[in-house]
Amino acid sequence: MKNEIARLRIEHGNFRKLLDLLEAQLDLFHKGEQPDYSLMTDILHYMTRYPDGFHHPTEDVIFSYLLERDPSVAPSVEELARQHHVIAESGARLHENLQSVIAGTMMPRKMVEAPGLQYVTYYRTHMDTEESDLFLLAERLLRDDDWKKINDKVLSESDPMFGASIEERYCAVYNHIAQADDGSRAS
Repeated sequence: MKNEIARLRIEHGNFRKLLDLLEAQLDLFHKGEQPDYSLMTDILHYMTRYPDGFHHPTEDVIFSYLLERDPSVAPSVEELARQHHVIAESGARLHENLQSVIAGTMMPRKMVEAPGLQYVTYYRTHMDTEESDLFLLAERLLRDDDWKKINDKVLSESDPMFGASIEERYCAVYNHIAQADDGSRAS
C-alpha cells in the first residue's frame, strides 16, 4: 500500500505551504512590520492538531513495522520519533505565545521570532529526512499484510484544512495558500 506513503508525501507538501506562510509572517515581524497574528495562530492550531495528532502517529506506526523488517533502521526510527515530540512541544509553545500576543500580553520579539524560525527550519529538515530515508525504505520493504495491520492501528481523521471540507477556522489560511499558489502559477 504505497499509496499511504504517497498520502504522507502530499501532506508534507501541504505542511510546507503552511510553513512558508508562517515564515513569511515571521519575516514581516523581523522587519518591524505588522504580521497577521490570527493567521499565524490558525496555522499553529492546525499544525498542533492534525500533523501532531494524526500524521505523526501514523508515521510512527509505519516506522515501527519498518523496524520489524529491518532492525538496522532503529537509530533513524528513534530519532524521528524523538523529533515528533520536539515538533509537538515547540509548536504548542509557539502557539501559546502567539495567543498571548493576541490577548494583549507584551512579549519580547525573541519569544516569537526565534522559536518560530527554529520551528519552521526544524520541521522542514524533519520532513526531508523522512522522505529521503524511511519513506523509501517503507515502500520497498513493507508488504501488503504490513500495510493492512498499519491501517488497522492508525486513527484517521479527515484533514480539516486540505480534506474534503475546510473547517471555518482555517478558511483564511487556506485562502492565503490558494492565492500564493495562483500567484506562483501566473509567474
